[in-house]
Amino acid sequence: MTNRCVIVRDGTIGIENRAATGRGPGEATLEVLRVGLSHLDAAIGQGRMSFDGIPGQELVGRVIDVDEADADWRSRRVVVDPLVTCGQCEWCLGGVREHCGQRRIIGRQGADGGLAEQIVVPISSLVAVPDHVDDDSAVFAVPVGRALQAARQARIEGKTYVTIVGDNALALLTAQVLVRRNASVRVLGEHRELLDRCERWGIRHRHRDEAGLRGDQDIVVECTGDQAAMAATLGFVRPRGTVIQMVAPETVGAEGTVLDLRRLVDAEVRLVGSSFGPVAEAMNLIATDGIDVVSVVGVRRRLDDVPSLLTDPQLATGRKVLVSP
Repeated sequence: MTNRCVIVRDGTIGIENRAATGRGPGEATLEVLRVGLSHLDAAIGQGRMSFDGIPGQELVGRVIDVDEADADWRSRRVVVDPLVTCGQCEWCLGGVREHCGQRRIIGRQGADGGLAEQIVVPISSLVAVPDHVDDDSAVFAVPVGRALQAARQARIEGKTYVTIVGDNALALLTAQVLVRRNASVRVLGEHRELLDRCERWGIRHRHRDEAGLRGDQDIVVECTGDQAAMAATLGFVRPRGTVIQMVAPETVGAEGTVLDLRRLVDAEVRLVGSSFGPVAEAMNLIATDGIDVVSVVGVRRRLDDVPSLLTDPQLATGRKVLVSP
């Protein structure tokens, strides 16, 4: 049996029919139903992140094969937590499994992702999708989890002033999560048609170029990895404020932008990285209509369209692209 998939090899992206991967004990084979293209997929496709294999961290699938001991999972729709960890080290046992020294990341580091007809993943990575949640909504569980993780790292007390830099799917989801924490949130982006989505959520927004570098924001969350945007965050944040970096390039300065860190030092700004978050909690938020993901859905494409999509510089700047095998 073959598995049609998107392959990245030595910077070249193509479609291949590969022999289906056999599962081992404690693993499940999934039929892939939906994949959301993420900023990580865009970075891989455009050579800004090194990876060989099948990309795709955000996916919904149906379990088609498991051990008899795990038969309760058979035929269930699931989303996949992209972090695969050992479960036994001090980090895992201490409740911070995202820092496991043996971790693999599906579709990014040491494990193939979901841009395929099928994928094999550990049973421990499965999160059930409630029957009333459709595939288009469920596929947002991973980025919503990342938004929840950023919220955990942002200390919000009273009317904290928060700026979200970016108007991509990750930024819009993060803004919705943070505004629920009783914060004064604004979104700075470059696309009017995307910023208008903030109107229905009651979130202030404006074009990034119109925002003054007044150094008055308690928390700035950077969601693009664009080096000009990263540099601007240090102009937005107040002394002893916090910058949360959710997307970052492998190297700084490669695009001709110099990131001057003197203000980081002089203003004693706290710089925090934020990565993958609680997928099960995110699924519950989606299932209870606690967050609007439908407005973040963009275009729908097929697997054969993905190689050209991944090389498009605009991929990570608009609403979410959803792929069906």
